[in-house]
Amino acid sequence: MASTPEPEAPLVAEWLGRRRFAEALDLQLAAREALAAGEGPPRLFLVEHPPTLTLGRRAAREDVLWTDEQLAEAAMEVCETPRGGQVTLHAPGQLVVYPVVYVGRRIRALIVDLAETARELLGEYGVDGAEFRMDHPGLWLGDTKIASLGLHISRGISVQGIAINLAVDPQLFRALVSCGLPGVEVTSAARVGAREVPPVAEAARRYAALFAARRGVELRWRDPDE
Repeated sequence: MASTPEPEAPLVAEWLGRRRFAEALDLQLAAREALAAGEGPPRLFLVEHPPTLTLGRRAAREDVLWTDEQLAEAAMEVCETPRGGQVTLHAPGQLVVYPVVYVGRRIRALIVDLAETARELLGEYGVDGAEFRMDHPGLWLGDTKIASLGLHISRGISVQGIAINLAVDPQLFRALVSCGLPGVEVTSAARVGAREVPPVAEAARRYAALFAARRGVELRWRDPDE
């Protein structure tokens, strides 16, 4: 039986660039197997996806509003995911963060750390007033959602994570009922008065640093060519 990973083990972060959702999920699942077996470190994958709708375990297919033809025209994939929740959009201009870390039963603590790190990041870019809500997990600005969150835990180890909208094409949100909430508007930092909207790769670096500091762990970056 594999020993429980030490909570202070360094967190190995990797920027994946723009990567299809299924490829990023495969990386997470492999990293979870390695961590569970004591053969790999805790990981933090940071990525930007091409247009994709992901269906959580409670997703209703009718919440995908576009026809197959409209989805094809936008080159938008529809993928199933093991996380909780319903339908979520991933797209260029969105930073997606996937922690593969040992949490045991402290799942809420990880959720709060992911959300509060996103709130801090957005605050640095001039987006103030975001708040975390657990009933519909993510960050909200009043009645408008700016970041969505969903995890899957197995053997005490997480996959999936948080999606933070920096500068997403607003037309793409018309493809779905976000998170099963009809009529709820989803926005991006660029649309709510951010002082700056950095490239996603730059935001990924900053998020990783803030997240590691919040968790009290050492951060190490992995070269994708390793």
